[in-house]
Amino acid sequence: MEKDNNSSTTEFVNNILDNNPEPSSEELDTLKTLVNEWFKFDEQIRKLHIATKERKVHQKALNNKIEKFMFDYKYKDLNTQYGRIKANERNVKIPVKMSEIKQKILEFKDLSGEDLLHEIFSDRPTVLKKNIRRVIPQVNLQI
Repeated sequence: MEKDNNSSTTEFVNNILDNNPEPSSEELDTLKTLVNEWFKFDEQIRKLHIATKERKVHQKALNNKIEKFMFDYKYKDLNTQYGRIKANERNVKIPVKMSEIKQKILEFKDLSGEDLLHEIFSDRPTVLKKNIRRVIPQVNLQI
């Protein structure tokens, strides 16, 4: 019985080897060129990501200067040949941290339900958020 099992395994392996022939030299050469081309594109993508990150650092520095100028002189819109830059100011509530929630739950042990939620989430301090964004004009292709 063991010899039958061993021989069937050997036949199975031989059958797989016979049915999967080795690639020809032309196919291997084609694969090599495809792999080389893939690596070239991958390297280009990696370099472009690095260049994008560097440009974003420079853009962030310029962004801060433009933002300061626009808010100092109360400009809300700047029209340029490349599009518009809009300045936006808004008051937003500071997000609640988990540690603050735990602290307030311990502080207001006698409250529960809506009263506790009201104490935790209302009366949060607000902060003034300022930002600028580029508005790219839409091109209408309909005639």
